[in-house]
Amino acid sequence: MKKHHLSSRIYHLGSNKAFTLMELLVVISLLVIIAIIVLITLNPWGQINKGNDSKRKQELTQLNKTFEDFYNDKNCYPAPSEVCYNDTGGTTCNICGSESAPPDFANFSPYQNTLPCDPLQPTKKYLYQVDDVSCPSWYRIYTTLSNQSDPIIASVGCSTGCGPSPDFIYDYGVSSPNTGLESSLTACLTSGSCDNYCSSIGKACIASAAFSTYSDDSCQTQLGICSGPTCCSQNPVGGQVQSYKCFCE
Repeated sequence: MKKHHLSSRIYHLGSNKAFTLMELLVVISLLVIIAIIVLITLNPWGQINKGNDSKRKQELTQLNKTFEDFYNDKNCYPAPSEVCYNDTGGTTCNICGSESAPPDFANFSPYQNTLPCDPLQPTKKYLYQVDDVSCPSWYRIYTTLSNQSDPIIASVGCSTGCGPSPDFIYDYGVSSPNTGLESSLTACLTSGSCDNYCSSIGKACIASAAFSTYSDDSCQTQLGICSGPTCCSQNPVGGQVQSYKCFCE
């Protein structure tokens, strides 16, 4: 009888251990599910991108104000040698205070003692463009936003790309009041008119062509403006949505 009682106790102990392990697995599974739900709900990468874009907009707005103060005193906008760490004597260069100091930064530092950097420097960089390296009469500063669906991209006329031609690899920026951001002069439209599109970037429509008459290799649908290699071919003229190339000047 004693032996039977002892084996019964061992059996129950073993059963309790097995049940506890199962409980542990259930709890771990629930925690994993909760963690996944939290990640999906909070979207941390989306929040990081949103924060980076907010920083970009704030920093370029501040530079815009500072550059105007500089111009009011000197009748020139900052030269590349005064704000760029990689000035090579050309009309485009990059701004970032964490890189080496610009050769003539002492001329600019009384107006702003530190220069900003893109949050993802050096993967992404602030591009500075001027018309003259010694005494610029206008300037443009470009960046690329992380959120490609930000409506501000369209509002600044960069839906099909901005920046020095022919690349137009940026989608946001600021400029001096006497100029604007340089936008791509061609767009693949799936809605609206060529006149309206060109007007939105300060240009005039000079021509438009149906998809079948051109080969589009750079043409993501955004606010009726199309880009990406297959967008126009998926919306041919005569289909439910017509697409055509718009040329501005």
